[in-house]
Amino acid sequence: MVCTGMGPKPSRRVEPNHGPVAVVGMGGAVVEGIEPGDVVVATEVSADDVAPIGLPLAEMVAKGLEEAGFTVHVGPVASVSELAVGPRRQELADRGAVAVDMESAWLLEHHRGPAAVVRVVTDTPSRELKTAAAPARIYRALRTISRLTPVLTKEVV
Repeated sequence: MVCTGMGPKPSRRVEPNHGPVAVVGMGGAVVEGIEPGDVVVATEVSADDVAPIGLPLAEMVAKGLEEAGFTVHVGPVASVSELAVGPRRQELADRGAVAVDMESAWLLEHHRGPAAVVRVVTDTPSRELKTAAAPARIYRALRTISRLTPVLTKEVV
């Protein structure tokens, strides 16, 4: 396990790994229909300065998580260097993203092995993090991450 911190600089400091990798953490939905606590499995990740990186394990990982009882959505994830709120969410949705995070594209831009990106949703277009409910949603996401980690270990490794 490697903890990186948010944004491109801390993420790019992580040495590329050529074995299987699961990038797991919290993220925000940029489209309606994904709720706080749901899980997003990325089919690809990208950032303004990183070309799209395809993730062919997405369907297999999503199926394993669904079978374990998680509500799972599959689609592109955009990595951003600061929280995506307001119109920025819509801009990213218009580009095809279903969710955002602050690490994945930079962590995987030089990775050459199998990889999966899994994000537990903390905020949505209608439920942004700048509300009194944010701490509870973050706590819920952390609990979900601890429950899904054993499933990922089975699916990816």
